[in-house]
Amino acid sequence: MLNKQSIRRVSLAIGALAVVTTLASCGGSDDGGPAPVAVAASNTPPASASASSSGFIAYVKTVVASSSDTASPIDLTGFTAPTDDTGAFDPTI
Repeated sequence: MLNKQSIRRVSLAIGALAVVTTLASCGGSDDGGPAPVAVAASNTPPASASASSSGFIAYVKTVVASSSDTASPIDLTGFTAPTDDTGAFDPTI
């Protein structure tokens, strides 16, 4: 049977675990994360992105992997996305 002292120790242990879990889930810094993949220096999509649907998907994956809040927007002037459905299916999207 548990006495008052045992109940107090269990309660303190549960409280300490809750505090540690809460603090561990708090944010952190973004230091040490993977380096972003570089998008084309001209900041326009490459010709392969409009040549086929698989090239377009590959380019979109590159853009998503390198997204940054401080990067300048991609210039889509004159860009036309491919409209064919003949490319190979990509199960990763």
